[in-house]
Amino acid sequence: MPSKSSTSGSSFSATLLFGLSAVLLVVCIMIDPREAFQASGQGLTVWWRIVFPALLPFLVLSEILLAGGFAHGLGVLVEPLTRRGLGLPGSYAWVLPLGLTAGFPAAASAAATLYKQGKISALEAEKMAASAHFASPMLIAVVVGTGFWGRPEWGLLLLAAHWLGGLAAGVTLHLLDRSPGPEPKAKPAVTSPSRPRPSRFRQALAQMEEARRADGRGIGKLLGDTVSSGVQISMTTGGYMLIFAVVIHVLTGILPGFLPSFVVAGLLEVHLGTYTAARLSLPPAMVCALLGALLGWSGICAFLQARSVLKPAGLGGTKYFLLTRLLHGAYAYVLTLLLWAPMSKWLPQVKSTTAEVDLPSVTAGSFPIPGWEQISGVVQAQFWLLLFLVAAFLVISLVYKKNAN
Repeated sequence: MPSKSSTSGSSFSATLLFGLSAVLLVVCIMIDPREAFQASGQGLTVWWRIVFPALLPFLVLSEILLAGGFAHGLGVLVEPLTRRGLGLPGSYAWVLPLGLTAGFPAAASAAATLYKQGKISALEAEKMAASAHFASPMLIAVVVGTGFWGRPEWGLLLLAAHWLGGLAAGVTLHLLDRSPGPEPKAKPAVTSPSRPRPSRFRQALAQMEEARRADGRGIGKLLGDTVSSGVQISMTTGGYMLIFAVVIHVLTGILPGFLPSFVVAGLLEVHLGTYTAARLSLPPAMVCALLGALLGWSGICAFLQARSVLKPAGLGGTKYFLLTRLLHGAYAYVLTLLLWAPMSKWLPQVKSTTAEVDLPSVTAGSFPIPGWEQISGVVQAQFWLLLFLVAAFLVISLVYKKNAN
């Protein structure tokens, strides 16, 4: 057990480091305020036109369905499948599709809500938030594929590798985790010897009713709370993106000879990191693989966004989260290279590894932003995708139950 002196010493060192970093950032902004203002404006534009419209509707929808007990009823139906495959409760069947379609930190928000409701343990919530942490399909398919390259098929390749890599990372950590799993939070239905146990569907309806009664908010109060919570999380996300846009600008000016700009940007913030990496003069397959790794890692900014949602609920799991991100990035890098050749055959527009690629011309300091019509179309597609993934979970769980019997 660490002594009080060592704990206070480490705390003082962390405080000193944070203070010096803040002072250095302020000094750099004062030296060149015009460039810092442009960098912050770029981060704000990316948040307003890409992250905000793709995130807020799903945050509101998730909070409403969690308060109404939908995730709890769904969890009862798919509990055997998720427990056996991933070591997680059945409510993961809602958290995972939400993360796949809405992007971060939507899954972390749903996991924190389930934990505060007492439906899952702290360890389960941390594992859910880490394994369901995905980039938004709007970023991957629309911004990176269409905006950066003008080739949507590349975005589909990155999206497939991103999803497969994230699922592989979650399964890998489950197989390597030797810690005993916590007891399920859901209470089994009490039955007498002469009375048969209710069907799983009836148990799901009972769980939904129990969750709705426990929440107890009327429709007006519920809508007000969910919109307020969603806007707050979205604003926090935008604040992190704005700050990190300035930090990336400062660091790339301080460390021009030590680290390439795409490394600095990619480690810190995924939107600006992928934009910088897409301009590299490398073979297309290598650029795609590098972008897949950066999307899987997602950046320190995305990690802090998830932490800003988990920490107020009393959740940690930093080591587990970062390990999942490293595995996700590594799997996505390898899968992108493996999928390149098949995609080249199925989609003729995808170039070979030795072909030259004419990237869209983008002026210095600008960022390709989709139009509002394109954004609304993608958000609508994300809603349909969320519905499809949840339905797929139900179908797979029913098939699994039938084969198990």
